[in-house]
Amino acid sequence: MIICEIGLNHMGDIKYANEYIDKIIKSKADGVLFHIREKSFYEINPKLLLPDKFYVQASKKIKKHKIKFGITLADPDKIEFCKKIDVDFYKIFSRDILDKKIIDKIKSTKKKTYVSTGMSNLSEIKKFIKLINYNKQFTLIHTQLDNDIEKVNLKAILLLKEKFKMNVGYGNHAKNIFSIFVSIAYQPSDYLFYVKGSKIKKHPDEPHAISLNNLKDFIKNIKDLEKAVGNKTKIKMNANIK
Repeated sequence: MIICEIGLNHMGDIKYANEYIDKIIKSKADGVLFHIREKSFYEINPKLLLPDKFYVQASKKIKKHKIKFGITLADPDKIEFCKKIDVDFYKIFSRDILDKKIIDKIKSTKKKTYVSTGMSNLSEIKKFIKLINYNKQFTLIHTQLDNDIEKVNLKAILLLKEKFKMNVGYGNHAKNIFSIFVSIAYQPSDYLFYVKGSKIKKHPDEPHAISLNNLKDFIKNIKDLEKAVGNKTKIKMNANIK
C-alpha cells in the first residue's frame, strides 16, 4: 500500500484536516494515517487534538472512496473507539515496539498493523516478534528517525526481510524525498510518508513531508517505478527503437 501519513500535520484544525483528506482522495493513495497520541501529550499540546466526531466522519468519507483509514495509536484506552469507527489498519510508534499493553490491544483487533523500527536494534525487533508470536497481522517498517540522507540505509529493508521472514515496508523521514523512489528497488511491501498542506506555519512533521500540491504526481511516479523493477527473469526482446 501507498500510505499518506497526516500524523499531526492537521495542526488540530478540522477544516485543514479535511483539506488533507480531499487531496489524498484525488491522489489515488491506498491509505490515510492519523495519529492519536497519549493523554499526557495532549495536555502539553492541546491545540493538536482533534475531536472524536472528526474521526467518525473522516473514516466514513475516506472509506467511501475505497481508501483505507488508519491510526497510529499511542493511547491503548482509545482502542474501543477505534473499533467503533472500524479502523482498517494500525501503526505502532518505534518507542512502543515492546509496549505489551498497546501491542495486545491492537493485536486483539486482528487488523493489519505496521510497526516502526526506527528506534530499535535487531535484538529489540527479535523480542517484539517473539511477543507477537510471528503473527502475520504485523508488518515491520524500516525507517531512520533522521532527516540526513546518509542515514537512510535502505539495504536494511533486505536485512529485515531475510532475518525475520516478515513483510517489510519503508517509512520515509529523509529530507530528500527521492529516497522513496530509490527504496522501490528493494521492494518494500508498503510505502509510508508524511504529507503537508499549504499552511505557512511549521508542521510537526515538516522537513520530510510531501506537499499535497505534488502528491498526485508523486504517487503516480511510485506506481510507474514499481513496474520498472520487474522480476528476476531475463527475456530476449527485439529492438523497437525509432
